[in-house]
Amino acid sequence: MSDGRRAGSEAYRYYRRILKDHWLENGICWTVVVPDGGKPLTLTEIGERVSGGASHEVHEGTRFEDDYSDEGAWAVLVGRSGPMTELFEYNGFHGVYPPVLPRLSTGARAYSVYWNVNASNHIGFAAGGEMLLMVDAMYPERWGHESNLARWPELMAMAPHFRWKRGKSWRAAALATIELTTGARLSLEWLDQERPYLTCQDPVVD
Repeated sequence: MSDGRRAGSEAYRYYRRILKDHWLENGICWTVVVPDGGKPLTLTEIGERVSGGASHEVHEGTRFEDDYSDEGAWAVLVGRSGPMTELFEYNGFHGVYPPVLPRLSTGARAYSVYWNVNASNHIGFAAGGEMLLMVDAMYPERWGHESNLARWPELMAMAPHFRWKRGKSWRAAALATIELTTGARLSLEWLDQERPYLTCQDPVVD
C-alpha cells in the first residue's frame, strides 16, 4: 500500500471515530482555502469573498457552543493552519456553493464539503476563481461524466470509501478527502477553541 493510500485510510478511520454518535453527523460545512503564494487571507478578505461585498461583520473570538447567530444572519467560524484558512458552518452550506467557493479560490485552491440532516450533500473544488468540480458524495458511481475529476486525485483515491453500503461512511470519506488534499484536520478540539467568526445575510451572487 502506498503512503498516500495509507494516509487516506488513517484519516478515514479517524473521521469515522469522531462522527460516530456526534452532532457533526447532522449537518456541517467545512471549507479549506490553500493560497497559491503561501500568504493567508486576512479576515477582511475572507469577509469580502464570502459575502461578495455585501454588508458583513467580523466578531471577536467565540467558542462554538456559544450563540453566535444573529437574527437570520448566518455565521462562519474562521481558523488558520499555517497559510491555510479553515471555515466552519454548523448546518450551513454557503461555503461549498457558487458563488462563494469560487470567490474564495481567487489566487488559491478551495475545497469544501457540506451535508445536512437529510443527507443532502456536496463536495466541491474551485481554483483560480472557477468552480471545477462539485459532486454528490453518496454516489461516486455518478462521477464518471465529470471532466475535471482527474484534477482532484485525492478524491479519486478515496472513492472506494464513498460507496453507499453498510459499513461505509461517505461523510468520513469526504472529510478525509479534504484532509488528504490540504493537510488540514477537523477536530473536536478545533471547535472547542475560541476563534473569530463572520456574520452576514445571504451572499451576493456575482
